[in-house]
Amino acid sequence: MAMNLIPVEPPITEYLHAKAARAHLPLSGTFELTPVCNMNCRMCYVRMSKEEQEAIAPLHSAADWIALGRQAVDRGMLYLLLTGGEPFSRPDFFEIMAGLEQMGLLISINSNGTLLDEAAVEELRRHPPVRINMTLYGASDATYERLCRNPKGFTQATRAIRLLREAGILVKLNCSVTPYNAQDLPEIMRFAKEEHLVVQATSYMFPPLRRDATMVGKNDRFSPEEAAYYAARIESLLNGEDAFLERMRNKAPVSLPVEPGEDCSIEGEGIRCRAGKCSFWVTWNGRLLPCGMLPVQGEKDVFQVGFDEAWADASAAAAAIRLPGKCRDCPLRDQCRACAAMVFTESGNFHTVPEYRCRMAQAYPDACRRVEAEILQARGLQQKEG
Repeated sequence: MAMNLIPVEPPITEYLHAKAARAHLPLSGTFELTPVCNMNCRMCYVRMSKEEQEAIAPLHSAADWIALGRQAVDRGMLYLLLTGGEPFSRPDFFEIMAGLEQMGLLISINSNGTLLDEAAVEELRRHPPVRINMTLYGASDATYERLCRNPKGFTQATRAIRLLREAGILVKLNCSVTPYNAQDLPEIMRFAKEEHLVVQATSYMFPPLRRDATMVGKNDRFSPEEAAYYAARIESLLNGEDAFLERMRNKAPVSLPVEPGEDCSIEGEGIRCRAGKCSFWVTWNGRLLPCGMLPVQGEKDVFQVGFDEAWADASAAAAAIRLPGKCRDCPLRDQCRACAAMVFTESGNFHTVPEYRCRMAQAYPDACRRVEAEILQARGLQQKEG
């Protein structure tokens, strides 16, 4: 049965971003308030302990972030995502949010939810964000302990979800599917349906270059073929088994020959997403990036040079990026959807074809057929038992 809870961006939002991209206006921003998180997920791209963070640099103050928000608003920012680490680990989070909210920004928050108690939710009720994006990492405390090293995480997160919904705050669920929680995927989707929550899930995990520069092309994640299988499983659960089977009957994906490898002879496309065109990301220590998944590579400190100069540099850097020529002409391009961040974190540069994504895209048709067979087999068994 279809959930019909897949996130869809409102047409007005798409229109505004398209218009801002043409004018190179920073309509949408992300403030990474801290790298510190109370959990320690195995595949996280940025997480640090408090001790690790302090050894690198102090956190910027609430006044710093509010002043930066004003500069960005003056240049056109309307949408703002507050993230971390875990943003609610900052004692001054609500001071930051209140200062930014007064500027008329449409604020969303990324959170794992485990630090949200009645007092925090009451504060959010008084000053509601547009949405809280909460990642649900499993369907039990045992899974949270295995993946996030938090033995109470599921209890804490689901309690927060219900408190937020009771307070009238919109919650969207994110789900990162990994070898440590894959068995919980159906239960996670069932929970989302029962709670009437929009859910977005992925089986692809970026290499965490921002956390560790030696992790090019690596993470604690599935093989590409396993990731393709769980991508197909996600599709069948989100769209519903009937819709999935209908697609397989009418337009089943076809495997095509793809040869991953370096190709510098043909200049590829530029960035296809919004990164550096109308969106940006400020790291916890002040580096303005086109995209938060990209590693820091000498970007200027926005708190020192000001937003205008940092945005101009990031925008120019993004415009200069050219992706592999092979990707431009690849028949699996629309299935793969390899972005600049994927190319760089998988290969260490922008001109080498990302082998992991190639293999994942190549494996997806067989993965879909496997999921189709599993659905039909389960239905056949149910009919026999009935």
